[in-house]
Amino acid sequence: MRVDPCPALFGTDGTPGVVPIAYFSEFRCPYCRALEQDLDTLLAEFPASFRLVQHELPIFGPPSELAARASVAAARQGKQQELRRRFMRTPLVAEEASVLRVAADVGLDADRLARDMASPDVQADLDRTRALADIFGFVGTPGLVVGRTVLNGAIPYALLRRIAEDEASMPDPVC
Repeated sequence: MRVDPCPALFGTDGTPGVVPIAYFSEFRCPYCRALEQDLDTLLAEFPASFRLVQHELPIFGPPSELAARASVAAARQGKQQELRRRFMRTPLVAEEASVLRVAADVGLDADRLARDMASPDVQADLDRTRALADIFGFVGTPGLVVGRTVLNGAIPYALLRRIAEDEASMPDPVC
């Protein structure tokens, strides 16, 4: 992954002219909660210019690990963002029953989610994210890679927008 982190960082379904944004977050991080809203605003303002790739980086213990597993597993049902929004906008401290209740509320198959959360594939995704965080020096959250620009920590929306617009004005990253 060190030789070519791009597929793990941004995925392989890039579209020319669309700037990928890799977002490393933690559900219990207050700065991530604020940045998540800023990213939603950016993506709503420029829907054809940016593509968000979510990376769960649980750093605050077992509840964070559980929520991250649920998020990664929800992606397999196409509902990661719905689950993430619910987690990020409530003071939930994740435990299995509450996670499965929220999952059912957003329309996920809770039994499948529970199976996927325990799967080696979900663990591999979390391990890949940890390896990427190490490569980019993310010791905490939030972390962003916007095209070619690496950012660690909270940033104001005006700076996020300026960096995103600068990246959009450049040729596609060689990735």
